[in-house]
Order: sequence, then C-alpha cells, then structure tokens
Amino acid sequence: MVPNQSKLAFSLQKIKDLGYRLTPQRIEILETIIESDNALTVQEIHAAIKIKHPHVSLDTIYRNLSTLTEAGLVGQINLQSRESAKFEFQGKHHHHHAVCLSCKKSFCLDDCSVSEAFEKQMKEANFRPVTHIFEVYGYCSECQESDEIPIQAGL
Repeated sequence: MVPNQSKLAFSLQKIKDLGYRLTPQRIEILETIIESDNALTVQEIHAAIKIKHPHVSLDTIYRNLSTLTEAGLVGQINLQSRESAKFEFQGKHHHHHAVCLSCKKSFCLDDCSVSEAFEKQMKEANFRPVTHIFEVYGYCSECQESDEIPIQAGL
C-alpha cells in the first residue's frame, strides 16, 4: 500500500473507531492534509476542498479540523492566532514545533517528554488531559542572518 493511502486507511479506521461519521468533506480534508508536503492554513484547505465540494463552508472546514484534531489525526500549529494557524497530518506521531516569528516557517520537534512534575500537577488537579500543544517561538537560521529581527536574549 502506498504510504499516503496507508495513512488515510489508518485515519478512516480511527475515525470509525471513535464513533465519528465518515463524511465526504471529512475524508477530503484528511486527503488534502495527508497529500500536502507542508502544513496548511484553513483557507488553503478550504480552497482545495471547494474544487470537489463547491458549497462547503469555511465553518464546515473549522468544525471538521476540530474533530480531526480531537481524534489526534491532525496537529495544529498555532502561529499565535487562529487566523494564521496551520494544520498537518499527525497520525500516530505526536510532536511539537519551533516556529519562526519572522518567516512563519515551522520545524518539527520530535521529542515530547512530559515531565513527572506536570503529570503530578494534572493528577492533583483531578484533570485528565486529552492532548497538548508545545510551541517554541524564535528565529530560524535564515532570518537570524537578516538585520530585521530584534536582538533578544535566548532562553
């Protein structure tokens, strides 16, 4: 099976297992995100979906992305606002991002080690987390070479 078809098959099964409906728009959104080499904005996803589903609304895209994110299939890169948020296929691989404040490129951070202190705090608060997002904001190597970024101390 081709890798993207395998990702789609895994995703469709997970959606069924979680009790969600397999709507044509949901499937198309997943295919669009899986096929993309880059994280996509809601507007980019909407434009791609409208080709096959011309009457699909932006609200439908937002609702389905929310469902796919809750299901753990799609990851959201916030880029500090809802309007500039980007979405990518997460599938079985949970990860985080470093985001350049200048050019908005994001880079995957594969390590996700939630500390024991964090887990203890969640248990003490009787809070059951479903997912989490960790993003580091700064400047990529290309943008650091430009004179347009502010000089700041690091972490």
